[in-house]
Amino acid sequence: MEMTNQIQQFIDLFEIPPAIAPYVTVFAEPEEIDLIIAMAGRTLSVGEVADLLKLPADQAAAFLERAYRRHFVHREVAGRKVGYIFDHVDATDKAVRYIPARFYDRLDELTMYGDWDALPIEVREEVTDWWLQEYADKIAPVVEKIRQDPDAYQKIKQKDFLLLDEALAQVEAAEVHAVVNCDCRSSTQGCSRMVEACIRLDDGARYTLERGLGRQVTKEECKQIVLATDRDGLMHIGTRQWHGHGLFGFCNCCTCCCFPLRASVLLDSDHVYPRVHYQARRDETACTHCGRCVKRCPYGAFYHDGGTILMKGKRRKAVAFDPAKCYGCGLCRTGCPVGCVAMHPLREIPDDHH
Repeated sequence: MEMTNQIQQFIDLFEIPPAIAPYVTVFAEPEEIDLIIAMAGRTLSVGEVADLLKLPADQAAAFLERAYRRHFVHREVAGRKVGYIFDHVDATDKAVRYIPARFYDRLDELTMYGDWDALPIEVREEVTDWWLQEYADKIAPVVEKIRQDPDAYQKIKQKDFLLLDEALAQVEAAEVHAVVNCDCRSSTQGCSRMVEACIRLDDGARYTLERGLGRQVTKEECKQIVLATDRDGLMHIGTRQWHGHGLFGFCNCCTCCCFPLRASVLLDSDHVYPRVHYQARRDETACTHCGRCVKRCPYGAFYHDGGTILMKGKRRKAVAFDPAKCYGCGLCRTGCPVGCVAMHPLREIPDDHH
């Protein structure tokens, strides 16, 4: 693509990383480029955008709505940035203003539902690495607060490892349910596990649907999706501190793709973020050494130690357990066919009581 002055101006204003700069037309339409350049970093009303782009007000409002869903702009109502606007607020009202986004914000829609695969694989890999580092830098101050006071409430979406029953309890408590593609797996493409796997609840669901991502589902459909992610070997990561704070949802994660787990390596926040609350305990007298926990444990806490054991007249590979490697995700428990694994809480006071 020829690098015109206009394109360079868009790259600078939209804060586009160098790796994807030659592919602007893959993720931005000419009108969207014009919009970002015209806004020049300013927060503007529909009327102001209409004047700048020489559009009728109704056309400008419709265009901004599409730009909002494609994550080129954010919304502000009466000076307060909001995730969604209630039905009684008219998008053409002067109290509603639009804030130019940046490329970091655009990546969700692009990777989950856009033309991400149209980019060369080396570009996707470099941009994903950039995105992960930006994500880690963004959450680093909050992670530091968690280190200082692990039990204090922090406004962060993926703070804790959740057991399956804890995740299902949030689904049960919610009024609005949505499922959205996992941006981490969509961008990283490191495994073949479920992509439509991220759960959004109440405010999280409203925000997701308002921005044109995902789909609304019933409570029962949502429960079945969560159960399917668990069967697929995905860990549930969200926040346990939702009582009194509202629900947003939770992610269903793998170690190879998902940003919260990969960012914990960059931030050296092992067991701190995402926070570990349980440790597996096995009833060795009931264990049949079938090895299913070995296959399901993402961290190698359950493993074959090289020995064998006689079970019902047959030799099986012996299964050993290293508690130091356990992250309390519960996949061993939900996968055990004889129910010999229990999850032991590491703390007496539930986090959602703080």
